Amino acid sequence: MSVDDFFQGTSSTPTKNYKFATRVKLNFDSSLQNNSAAGGYMLHDQRGAILTVGATNYGNTSISMAKGRALRNRIQATVVAGYRMLDIKGDNLIVLGALQRKIETPWQIQHAIKEIQVMLSQAVYMEIKHIYREVNMVADWLSKYGHSITDALSIT
Repeated sequence: MSVDDFFQGTSSTPTKNYKFATRVKLNFDSSLQNNSAAGGYMLHDQRGAILTVGATNYGNTSISMAKGRALRNRIQATVVAGYRMLDIKGDNLIVLGALQRKIETPWQIQHAIKEIQVMLSQAVYMEIKHIYREVNMVADWLSKYGHSITDALSIT
């Protein structure tokens, strides 16, 4: 049951802007095994309740490209779903540094970073933070799981 379904019909029915005002946290990661890359993500609310998790097999590509694609795909879905307050957390300093314009974007991920920056221009609040792999274990596990699938998997 979605939050929208839960609140339907109650005296405190939120407006369509409910998601607009909900702060969500997005953890992402990617994995490289035998020249095959995969990505994983977890989206949860400020209380820690999981909203969705997913994994994607990207096939033969670089780890940086997989991390860029994993973040781009999830931000796109998050923005389309109506969330505009985002905490983005990952363990790749290159992708996060490029996204924050702190480093020069490597050519391999320039397109993905530019697409992410355009999507993030719709955010009303955004925090981008590097976290250590040990803190990012769910996204790390999901990225490794992505190697076992042939298509994108998303669980809500």
